[in-house]
Amino acid sequence: MRRTARGFPRIALFVFLATSTAVVALGGEKERVFDGTYDAVWDACVRAANQEFTLEHSEKQSGVLSFRTGASLTSWGFRVGVIVTEIDENRIRVTLNPQKTQFQFAWGAGGRIADKYFKAVRMNLFSAKQRRPTEKKQ
Repeated sequence: MRRTARGFPRIALFVFLATSTAVVALGGEKERVFDGTYDAVWDACVRAANQEFTLEHSEKQSGVLSFRTGASLTSWGFRVGVIVTEIDENRIRVTLNPQKTQFQFAWGAGGRIADKYFKAVRMNLFSAKQRRPTEKKQ
């Protein structure tokens, strides 16, 4: 077995690097609570995935959707699962689960994906409120 300059077998170095990059996403929170109805938040989540990423699957009844990110210099992209659950009438929890697609060096990428996605959800909720017709006082 060939050894590196410091005497460690190369396989040990490879295993160390592979396990040290196993942390998918350090950084940003991957769960947020939004004010609004389930339908409004669900629609905002689907629109955000379509606008910022590539939507792969959405099933409103179960509250599950998934999207894929694009490749970058340090990553072959991520597959992200999203779970939308109702806490109560006007509070909805959205949880992201980013998963790497192949061996890659992308520390903190899951947090950055979550931040970008949640920002798009907020913007879609805000724009939906702006489009709603206002009630006229009689």
